[in-house]
Amino acid sequence: MTRYCPKCGEPVPSNSLTCPKCYAKIPPEPVVSREETETKRTRKKLDTQILLSLIPGFFGILGLGQIYRNHSDVKGYLFLFIGAILFFTGNILLLSLVPDLLVGILKTIVGVSLLILYAILFFISLVDSVMGINIRVRKA
Repeated sequence: MTRYCPKCGEPVPSNSLTCPKCYAKIPPEPVVSREETETKRTRKKLDTQILLSLIPGFFGILGLGQIYRNHSDVKGYLFLFIGAILFFTGNILLLSLVPDLLVGILKTIVGVSLLILYAILFFISLVDSVMGINIRVRKA
């Protein structure tokens, strides 16, 4: 791998400690540009944000990706609050036993409807984390 002098730009042998032209000190590792470092950091942050949106969402916790991206934005907290209500209420309605048939059918319909709404909210939360879509929430 060819290295270059950070001062004059001349090619430097890989085992050299100084530049053969300007005698400047050569760092032991190749110099990584600031853009490369920022790109890696941004990619790592995006990966973390996607994981925080995907994995907890299966357990009724939405909005962690949005909160990780910007903890002062209200949107992530709204996802968290509304998602938790929909997820847990829908599961409680589906898992509770009722002896009356009509009430049981209505309870099941409402529970499934709440979980479908939760799935839609989960999808919106995930797309927002992946694409970085700015959904505006007005503060009261």
